[in-house]
Amino acid sequence: MKKTLSILAAAFAFVAASFAQTPAQTEGLVWTKKSHDFGTVKMGPKAEVTFEFTNKTNGPIVITAAQPSCSCTVGDYTKTPIMPGQNGKVTASYGTDGRPGFFQKSVHVTFDNGSSTDLIISGTVSAEVSPTGGSTLK
Repeated sequence: MKKTLSILAAAFAFVAASFAQTPAQTEGLVWTKKSHDFGTVKMGPKAEVTFEFTNKTNGPIVITAAQPSCSCTVGDYTKTPIMPGQNGKVTASYGTDGRPGFFQKSVHVTFDNGSSTDLIISGTVSAEVSPTGGSTLK
């Protein structure tokens, strides 16, 4: 009985491990990165980064939304279908004007195949104002 249970447990573990994949592999999308730390940036201009991915599925995929976690973060994305083997992108920007201190925000990206992923941006806005503009602390 113990031997049978051990064999069944081993078989179950093997089957479960063979189906386990990372979300990016399951979705058929390979991201170059899913998070970005800006480090310390001066107050004023937007902190912006572009996240890129490759469509490794067998058909075209469409980004249906790129929803930022707050109004201080803006998400833009490839609006046309991304064919197999082609690249798509999502751009996230954070408005640093008048917002000194640490920030961590996300952009929730959804696709027409029902999959989704969260992209994370973070950094620290210094109280020093960039020479290209920005407000001063009062």
